[in-house]
Amino acid sequence: MELNSNKLLTDEVYETLLKKIESKEWKVGDQVPSESQICKMYGVSRVSARCAIHKLQAQNLIVTRPGKGSFVTSNYIGEDLISISVGRMDLSKDEYRYVTELRKAIEFTSVELMCERGTEEDFEALREALERMKESGSDAARYVEADFAFHMALIRGSHNPLFETVMRGCKSEIMRYFTEMAENSNGDFSRAIRNHTAIYEAARTRDADRVKRIIEGTFEYNLDRFKNMFKEG
Repeated sequence: MELNSNKLLTDEVYETLLKKIESKEWKVGDQVPSESQICKMYGVSRVSARCAIHKLQAQNLIVTRPGKGSFVTSNYIGEDLISISVGRMDLSKDEYRYVTELRKAIEFTSVELMCERGTEEDFEALREALERMKESGSDAARYVEADFAFHMALIRGSHNPLFETVMRGCKSEIMRYFTEMAENSNGDFSRAIRNHTAIYEAARTRDADRVKRIIEGTFEYNLDRFKNMFKEG
C-alpha cells in the first residue's frame, strides 16, 4: 500500500501495518520495522508509530523483545500467543531442563535451610533484590541481574558456602536461562514480580514448602509458555 507524504493519524498507521500482517506480507516470525523506520517509510511522527505498534502488541499480533526488535506472532487477531512459535530461543528444551534440575537440587535445599536458620540479614538481602526487580521497569538486563541476586540470596541464606560456589560456577548458564525468560516476556515482568513477592513472603514466614511450590509452578509455566520456541538440539 502506497502512502502519501502527509502525516497520518495513528489509526491510519495502524491500519496500514495491520493489512501487512493480515495479508501475510509480514508472516509469523518476521521482524517488523522499528519505530524510526516506520516514521521514515510513511512520513509519520514517532508518537503515531509507537501508538500503532502498541495497538498491535495489545492484540497479540506482534511481540517486542528488548534489544532485538518487534516480531509478528500471529496473522490473525485473537489467536493465542502462547501456542505460536516466533523464531527460536537460544535455549533448547534439554538445556532448560538441565538448569531447572540444577536449581531444584541446590535451591530447594537452600530454601529449606534458610527457612530453618536464616538470619534477619538474609531476609533483608532477599527483600532488597526484590525491590531492585521492581525498580527495573521494562529493562530486561537490569531485571535479570536483580533476579539472579534474588535467587543467590536464597542460596546464601542456607549458610552452606558450597552451594553458592556451585551456582556461581554455573552463572553463565543460569544467566543465559534467566535472560531468555526475560527477553521473551515483552518487557512485562509483573507476573514474575508477583511470584517473587510471594516467594519472599513465604520465606519470611519460614514456609519452605510454599516457596518450593511457587518456584516449581514457575518452572512449569515457563515450560508451557515456551514449548514451541526452544531451539532444536
